[in-house]
Amino acid sequence: MFGIVDVAVVTFSTLLLFFWRLLDKRSPPIFGIYQRENGLYWLKVLFMYTALSVRKITNKAKKKNVETLESCQKLSEDGKAIDAVYFNGANGDGDHLVVGMARRKNLLVDGFILLKINSSGLGVLATPKMPSTSLYKEEDNEQHAAEGIRITPIDNMKKYSLKYEGKLKTYGASKEDTLYDVKIDAIWTSDLPYFSFDTDMDPYRLASDMAFEPWSKSYFDTLEKMHQTHYEQFGSLTAKVTINEKEFDIKLDTIRDHTFGVFREWRMFKRYGCHWFTTADGDHFNVSKICCPVAFSRLTAGYMYSKKYQKLYPVTECDLELYQHGSFGNPPEDYAFTVKAGGETYTVQVRAKDTPKFFISKDWEAQIFENLCNFTVNGTKGWGAAEWQYRNIQGKEILK
Repeated sequence: MFGIVDVAVVTFSTLLLFFWRLLDKRSPPIFGIYQRENGLYWLKVLFMYTALSVRKITNKAKKKNVETLESCQKLSEDGKAIDAVYFNGANGDGDHLVVGMARRKNLLVDGFILLKINSSGLGVLATPKMPSTSLYKEEDNEQHAAEGIRITPIDNMKKYSLKYEGKLKTYGASKEDTLYDVKIDAIWTSDLPYFSFDTDMDPYRLASDMAFEPWSKSYFDTLEKMHQTHYEQFGSLTAKVTINEKEFDIKLDTIRDHTFGVFREWRMFKRYGCHWFTTADGDHFNVSKICCPVAFSRLTAGYMYSKKYQKLYPVTECDLELYQHGSFGNPPEDYAFTVKAGGETYTVQVRAKDTPKFFISKDWEAQIFENLCNFTVNGTKGWGAAEWQYRNIQGKEILK
């Protein structure tokens, strides 16, 4: 009798293994990078959706307090440790201000400024070291400050100070070209909720993207190792800008974000496209597509803030695919996509006006295109930026 049972078990196990391998057969990734669905896709979606939904509930319960999140973080012992803040603002007059400050080890700061005041007629101004963004602090402290740029929290999640005093150059100009004496004195304020990418992303969207990937213990170990805390908040930035003693007053709809983690290795990112924009109706959007092949080859992320309902909604669908746009090193400058959030579908048209680019960190591991754009959302005018990243394998040799 036991022999019959053994035969039945072996037969069932063999058939189960056969069908599992049949279903798990994978089509070649698009361009060798972007994974496709296989026979187990929907089973994986169901499993991961359940797990992420439970995780979302438990993470909400133990959400970090605001003071902990907003603090300038102590860098880990890892050589790639990071604590970064970022501001990206624009308005309907065509003005833009983008400031990034990422604290790294050994006094290094990945930092830059891009400034465009349309009425000045000067075009895009940039920090003098561009296309390099390697700035250095004078002393080792837990502040987002280096080489004239200083970002300081005043009231957590409500008010920040952003200051700069130094030189800026016309973007693309050589060192021999005229530098402008620039002073920026800005205050960012907000009464809007913030969006945490740890707790607020749509679990079904995330499960669907994770299900594309081949799963293994090492895959989930990598996800855990790469985790970074990241949150964003839209607000208003009011600035007095002085350029060669001429004053300009600007007010910008501005996204602020804060990212920190044990490490960030730019070499792991193949590319991404992140869109931050505001409409004339007062709605705010982040629509992002990310390709980091060791974790997600096709990650959709983002949210929209509805002024009408005064609520944040995670992005649930987006038909923008990275492999269809700018796959060979030059991002699109005139394109469109649809995105769904809060049960509503939005058709987004994007047209880049200026396309400054630079390289991140001391080895120039990544190339960033910070496209300053006009947007149209369901026929309504909008403004903002589209940031496109590409892995820079050549490093500094790219300019030779």
